[in-house]
Amino acid sequence: MSFIYPIPTTGSISFSDFLLDENNLYINEISDATAQRGRVRTVLKEANRTEGPIDYTKIISTIVDYLPYLLGIINCLECGQLKLKKEIETSWRCSLTASVLKKKPRVACRGIHYELIFILLTYGYACSNKASCNIERQMQKDEGDKALRQAADLLRKASGVFEYIAEKVCPNWKDPPPTRPPDVLSELSMSLSKISIADASSIAIRKALTQQMSSSLLAKLAIGAAGHYEMTNGLINSLKDPQKVCQDLRKYVSNSILFHQSLGKKFLAKDAYEHQQTGKAVGFIKEARDVLHVLTKSKSPIIAKHSIQEYAEANELCKSYIGINDTVAFEAVPSKADLQALIPGGRMFHHLIEYTPPPPAFGPDVEKYGRSVDQLYTDRGYF
Repeated sequence: MSFIYPIPTTGSISFSDFLLDENNLYINEISDATAQRGRVRTVLKEANRTEGPIDYTKIISTIVDYLPYLLGIINCLECGQLKLKKEIETSWRCSLTASVLKKKPRVACRGIHYELIFILLTYGYACSNKASCNIERQMQKDEGDKALRQAADLLRKASGVFEYIAEKVCPNWKDPPPTRPPDVLSELSMSLSKISIADASSIAIRKALTQQMSSSLLAKLAIGAAGHYEMTNGLINSLKDPQKVCQDLRKYVSNSILFHQSLGKKFLAKDAYEHQQTGKAVGFIKEARDVLHVLTKSKSPIIAKHSIQEYAEANELCKSYIGINDTVAFEAVPSKADLQALIPGGRMFHHLIEYTPPPPAFGPDVEKYGRSVDQLYTDRGYF
């Protein structure tokens, strides 16, 4: 499972209004950058207006086309080949700011890095959402194994993009305004990175169920995913005002912690039963069942859907284990504190795919690559 991000939209701009090209080196490139950004704006507007499935592949490819031009502008500004007539200002409709989602205005902010952060965020959102769509579509075609593998890879890719924003882009934004939305804070980008890799690991657990993996290992994978959601929760709560982050995301994270902790306890119950520890099995499965029952009523549709499925199994296992313990095993059921002490450390099935930005389309550093931009894209797997 993975969180479905609202796709941002943006206002139109012309880079020639902001950039001074004293030596007329990049007149055509600046015009092309404006045109490529216009394509991105059109695609994002279409995505928000469509009533059917969103074409996330189109969003991704359009952003990939625009990124080299945006990086070319940044490259030229940093080396002085381009100068600013006035500070670049772009406006974006945020995906994760609570007040913005209610009123739906675009939030304007100065700085070219504001633009770069939002472009990369949108790239990550599209990769993550495409993962969810792939699963739904290919499961219906009985291509579940392939769909899960592809979805996990997309989420690992999204995780790398979000981490890149947090570690490489946000720190380079000089003098960001204090009024900038939470979406562009490094803490939130790092949170999204951890959500994506935890979502990928959650998918891996589903895949592992078809491969007869041991209950003990499945429990550790679920507990590992829960730990990543807990770190996400900590990062969000470290913000000056966590309530500014949209409730849907905060609820998804908090419910994902409970869901994966319960999933881990279900697998621990199975492992205990397989090792003739019926009392322990009863204790773990009762805890898992009770929390999953609460989560079936979650306001997060994704969590509720998966919890309904897991609760049905946990409830049947609970009846079975209790019946066997009451009539055959007669083992004492450990207390909650004792059960907590028996929970092992978690493991992560997946790690992020490190994001490497494409080379700039123009500027003084282009020559050092020694190959065309298109060839570099092909080599690095952008197409």
